Amino acid sequence: MIHPSEATCFCVHVSKDSTNKTVVHGDDPSRNLFKILDYVGYSHDMVAERRRVFHEKDAMINSARDDEIVSVTAGSKAEGFASCFESDYDRLNVYTNIVCQFEICPNMFSKDSTEFCMLAEACHPGHYKLKLLTRGAKLPKIMEESFVKNHQGETYISSDLFTKELEQTVPMDTVGGWNKGTRSGPAVPSTRGIYHRDDVFAFRCVVQRELLADWAKRRRPFGWPCADVINEVINLDAQLVPVGCQGSINRGMEWRICFIYGELKLTYTLNECQYKLYILLKMINKEVLHPICSEMSSYIMKNVTFWVVEAHSQEIFRDENLMHVLQIALKFLQTALVDNNLPYYMIPERNLLVGRTTEKERTGLISKIEELITEDERIIYRLPKLREAMETFPFDELEQTGKRRDKLELLELKRQYILASYWAPSLQREEIDKLCWHDKIYRDARYEMYDMVLPTWRDCLTAESRMETLNTVIQTIGDAGAFKDNYLRFAHSYLSIVWPHLKSEVTVKEDTSEELIVEMIAILRVKIERALS
Repeated sequence: MIHPSEATCFCVHVSKDSTNKTVVHGDDPSRNLFKILDYVGYSHDMVAERRRVFHEKDAMINSARDDEIVSVTAGSKAEGFASCFESDYDRLNVYTNIVCQFEICPNMFSKDSTEFCMLAEACHPGHYKLKLLTRGAKLPKIMEESFVKNHQGETYISSDLFTKELEQTVPMDTVGGWNKGTRSGPAVPSTRGIYHRDDVFAFRCVVQRELLADWAKRRRPFGWPCADVINEVINLDAQLVPVGCQGSINRGMEWRICFIYGELKLTYTLNECQYKLYILLKMINKEVLHPICSEMSSYIMKNVTFWVVEAHSQEIFRDENLMHVLQIALKFLQTALVDNNLPYYMIPERNLLVGRTTEKERTGLISKIEELITEDERIIYRLPKLREAMETFPFDELEQTGKRRDKLELLELKRQYILASYWAPSLQREEIDKLCWHDKIYRDARYEMYDMVLPTWRDCLTAESRMETLNTVIQTIGDAGAFKDNYLRFAHSYLSIVWPHLKSEVTVKEDTSEELIVEMIAILRVKIERALS
């Protein structure tokens, strides 16, 4: 552990070398990096605004729902640590009338509730088999298809069958450009070009206080999290999600315990240095570690962050120490890989590395992390978003670019908020979009975003000539053919909604070709998503 007195303070100077590449002078890379993270979307204000918007969106949609599911934003979007189209959009869907507990005490809830008993026998830590106690009056059909009986005639629900049923029943807006993704863990994934969405369906677990008893009372010499936060966390429902432990003989029957609300509360308590450490670890994972081992995840990086924050004085987590604490975190992760054991922060008996890496992958990861530790502040040149920011000169231009980026995201958040305000279970996506486009505030936000990402878009519609085609816009972001299909389907589905407003509010030719309009809608959407990815 590094004591706060060991931290050093320096001055930041940024200039160009003879090859016209930005270099950092002096030896205060921490403050420099801390500020750069603000300019690329991770300022305190942007984090707070994302949290507010996604929380309020969820509240509006759930108040309008007429079923037995509560749907909330989870993961980096809910945490506020990812911009609108950066990383996956994780959505947690909790069946409110399905309850899991330890005691074999049926009928503790309403007659509409389905109750399960959680059994840990022959399961890996943090995983349970679910035995049916009470069949509720409103049991979803998908669950009926997932039940299996053992030799004693007892009924259990299979996590594997449940997820397979979900894959068949979750609606997919293919007309709007969405495609079904490859199943990953408990999630039902879908994609539209850059945009990736993971839907996880879960059951309520109401025995979180028992599950977190050891977590709540363990010794914390530096006081994080504080007693009030611990009390809040243990009073938030846990969830059981349909995925077993890799390598388990009961994998298809196991359900994993999660504390999504509790962990979200913990991320809210991270100070600016701590959450920027987490963001850096996620970047390093994406660009450096994940290519070596695809099982390395942001969730592993979050657990590393939690352990490091708990184990060190809060005084060390300051802007001038950001590189210091990144070194600490990398060494912690390296040790975990050497031991092949990274304890889950909430239930340390569960090893997050079980079945995730081969010996060759672990050796490669350990070696690569050693390189990163040796590189110290030069590590940022491995991270494209930060490297590009470092190469922006003069430094004032980076600040202005950051302000434009934040303005664009604030407009996108406004757009998403308005969209959520019109959501209703009885409306199709096209009907909701029509309501939005009739809202002048929504249209103005859209037009302003279009102006920011392609100032000449109006001229292109008028002159029927354009400097960029959809192919040129998307050629650097993946499979151009597939992406073009995704975005053109999206644009076609919007044509009849958007075009009447464009004709009346934007100077365009009456006989502008449909092909041009559709391609322009697609180009504008790609540019917005790229700018905020």
